[in-house]
Amino acid sequence: MLISRYRKEFCRPPNPEAEHLRCVAYLDTDISEVLPYLNRTLGGHQYFTDPPSLTLKLPGKLVTLYGKAIAINIVKDEAEAEDVLEWLKEKVNETWNRREEIEPILRVAPKPRLLDILRLLPKTNCGKCGDPTCMVFALRSSENAGRLEDCPHLDESGKGRIREYLEQFHWGTEH
Repeated sequence: MLISRYRKEFCRPPNPEAEHLRCVAYLDTDISEVLPYLNRTLGGHQYFTDPPSLTLKLPGKLVTLYGKAIAINIVKDEAEAEDVLEWLKEKVNETWNRREEIEPILRVAPKPRLLDILRLLPKTNCGKCGDPTCMVFALRSSENAGRLEDCPHLDESGKGRIREYLEQFHWGTEH
């Protein structure tokens, strides 16, 4: 196990009207060595080697992992921060334990392209998925935040084509 404990600190952003918090978790161990592996498994948004850091785009927030800290830019409360940190702790430890079978990436991993996903959608703009347009649905899918099952006009063959496309980015199992 790479991470076993962390200590959290919270602060409000400089904007006095902001209702969210920022959280920094200080880790009990240095996780620098796992960052290239996490870049592969979680699809980093930004990756730097010196000093090592990996930024992830999660729905509604950016999370940056450093050697001995994790910074979350927006959380509504301490409970949400704890949920994100526990999820990350699990992913870090799982990835560390499987590092022998994972090829690390020392750059930003390629991302699915919005228009490639849109081409595979029915383009009805019906809104039944919860998004106002198929373009928004494709955008959410390109950011690993959409669920293919939410599109009522996408048959199994279409879902399969999109999953196949997303698998090259290691996201196929998330949808």
